Amino acid sequence: MATLTKAIPDLGNWHMILTVARREIRDTLRDWRLVLPILGLTLLFPALMIFVAERMTVFLQAYNSELIGDRAVPLLLMVVGFFPTSFSLVIALEAFVGEQERKSLEPLLSTPLSDTQLYLGKMLAAVVPPVLASYIGIFLYTIGVFVVVGPMEWISVFQIIVLTTAQALMMVSASVVISSQTTSVRAANMLASFIIVPVALLLQGEAVLMIYQYYWELWLIIGAVLVTTVIFMRMGIHLFNREQLLGRNIDYLRLGWSMRLVWHRFRGRREDGTYPTITEWYRQLFALVPQLRQPMALLMLMFFASFALGYMLSRIFPIPAELLNQLNDVQTKEKLLLVQEYLNQVPLLIFGHNLRTMGLVAILGTLSFGVGSVLVFMLPWGLIGFVTFNFAAVGENPLVFLGATILPGAWVELPALLLVVAAALRWQAVIIAPPRNRTISEHWLEAGAD
Repeated sequence: MATLTKAIPDLGNWHMILTVARREIRDTLRDWRLVLPILGLTLLFPALMIFVAERMTVFLQAYNSELIGDRAVPLLLMVVGFFPTSFSLVIALEAFVGEQERKSLEPLLSTPLSDTQLYLGKMLAAVVPPVLASYIGIFLYTIGVFVVVGPMEWISVFQIIVLTTAQALMMVSASVVISSQTTSVRAANMLASFIIVPVALLLQGEAVLMIYQYYWELWLIIGAVLVTTVIFMRMGIHLFNREQLLGRNIDYLRLGWSMRLVWHRFRGRREDGTYPTITEWYRQLFALVPQLRQPMALLMLMFFASFALGYMLSRIFPIPAELLNQLNDVQTKEKLLLVQEYLNQVPLLIFGHNLRTMGLVAILGTLSFGVGSVLVFMLPWGLIGFVTFNFAAVGENPLVFLGATILPGAWVELPALLLVVAAALRWQAVIIAPPRNRTISEHWLEAGAD
């Protein structure tokens, strides 16, 4: 039995990876229930989209709206490229848990392949057939549009090919992680919704950017998708354990055990079963702060980036000068006098707002490996920077605005928000590379208690 791989493993012999991939691709092509839908989407869907593009172009030309048609044709190309790659999700979800249910996993795990070779071979086999089908569909659509409508911009075609490949790799890398960590195909299919929903939202955003021809922003999305793919691949290789695959039959939801683990960690329970005093508990609490240096450094970088983004947006979307003039000292004082009777409720409102923000940080960050937490942290500072630089643009002193509205509370809220979001980032990122001697759930619950 092979030993566990390192956190950053050596890829070893690519010949063995290709051997595993060929075996898996051969098994996939034998199943007509997978081959026929892929062929159908590859051959029929481009023809349907060519017909739609031709009819839409004729209709829009009758109303002198050719611009809409010209921008919709690349959007249809993206749809043609995406649908065949969606089958990579089905193949990848079957990678390990499907073989486990078919009782064919143990002979495969008994081979002299390393964990990395086996994992990458499975991943390569899941991505190659759908992506090749997607390339064929893109080629057929491009040729058909060239004949019926006219030539497309080469940058659009090339960008969609790269985008399709990147999204297929991301979906497959995430699906193989799910397949290697679940005990049934049913559970894997249920967890696949955490892949399908974000990708569907991503496609909607890409469609908007494509219609407005924001090609540079699309390249940024491609880069983000590739980074996410690398994270999923590293996470999957790190978590892959053939001994656990052979010994695991079913997972149970142990709420009592989870609550006890979180409570013991929160209370600082020692190995001998005793609990610390209040002084020792606070000492343990402050001992966690040095572990937050990296996420705090990242958040400080994002803090300054938020103000830079606010400055850029203030130049692109300036607030009208007449609206800013309404916020002069006299009118601001009059507005503050109107709300003076409600000032005693302000602390409670601020506390409730911050509590909701922390809940949003926890939920969004958990679903996005910490990305949502960073975006929530950046949002208020970006808005403050946007308003501040708009004041400066019309000749007002921005320091007066900051001093009157932001600084009285920011000197307390910024450090508190920095600590809380940094701790949340540490918690949400532990799943990427948990310790070898602990399960994912144990390490995740303990980091959440911290």
